[in-house]
Amino acid sequence: MKEIEYWIWISSLQGLGAVKAMALLQIYKAPRTIYFMTEQELSEINFLTDKNVKEILDVGKRERVAAIYSLMVKHDIKLINIFDDRYPNNLKQIYDPPIVLYYKGKFQINDFTIAIVGSRRTTNYGAYSAKTLSYHLALRGVQIVSGLARGIDRIAHEGCLDANGKTIAVLGCGLDSIYPPENKGLFENILKCDGLIISEYPPGMPPLQYNFPARNRIISGLSSGVLVVEAARRSGSLITVSYALEQGREVFAVPGNIDSAYSNGTNQLIKDGAKMVINVEDILEEFQYGEISNNSITPNNSSRAIKNYSIFKGLNTQEILIVKIISNGIHHIDEIIERSNISAKEVNNILFMLEMKGIITQLPGKMFEMCL
Repeated sequence: MKEIEYWIWISSLQGLGAVKAMALLQIYKAPRTIYFMTEQELSEINFLTDKNVKEILDVGKRERVAAIYSLMVKHDIKLINIFDDRYPNNLKQIYDPPIVLYYKGKFQINDFTIAIVGSRRTTNYGAYSAKTLSYHLALRGVQIVSGLARGIDRIAHEGCLDANGKTIAVLGCGLDSIYPPENKGLFENILKCDGLIISEYPPGMPPLQYNFPARNRIISGLSSGVLVVEAARRSGSLITVSYALEQGREVFAVPGNIDSAYSNGTNQLIKDGAKMVINVEDILEEFQYGEISNNSITPNNSSRAIKNYSIFKGLNTQEILIVKIISNGIHHIDEIIERSNISAKEVNNILFMLEMKGIITQLPGKMFEMCL
């Protein structure tokens, strides 16, 4: 077998677990050595149970390696192991880091990344918050990590891509599957934009329910901090928060309406000590990350230099016209109506949609300015 196939094999021993697998690798250095150990040799290792030994010697698991490798080749899936210099330092420090990461895309993970997670069912407010914060973090050179799920995850990825950022999606299934299927376009767009899609699960692994809580430890493990945008009191996002706290990560939360079930979880997090976030500076100041880094993904720091950003992508003609009007300062709605020559009703609708997309913001007195 090839070396990569030994790594596929040892990482597929789910009953053994990442902690014991790592302990074996620290002793024997290479999975190939463990692969050829005898039952007697394995039985003498004090932290292995009889069940562990049986799984390591399981012929069926060994025979499945070739099928997994074949799927990797077919779907252009690559693998990085925990001893590789490219393996992310943040993730390596957690209690049970994945032995391998399967990936598609450009394997580039910054030391400073922020995870954005939240409800799969979102309000307009939650969508706006996630999009705006992800967009502006990406403009500052911050890499955004999320789980490619419906709702906040999807919006966080899209906000990063809209700012020409390189986002990381962590899946709870093999990379030959796209889950949920409606995110196929986003999956492809992440790869097209030199982003990264990773999973600890081999190709052929379906999106089983119990995979996702384990996936969440990778989302938090890759990150310097975790931002929760909307979450009910029992949201799965709070599993990610639990991992983040266990891993010593910073936890941030966007406050929400006290009457909204979608904000019960985030409001409770703030009450319990998570830092409240109303703009990106609330996050960046925790890491003394005030200036755009040398690895910034934007060529111009001007908040008005909208020509350098992909802001017009996906906008219709009338939306583009109004963005151009607002782009050079603060404008009252009456001025926007007059200059655009669009009816008041239509302008109101357009302004609302641009706010939801995180492109403009409304100030007191029906004044509007760019979010950028």
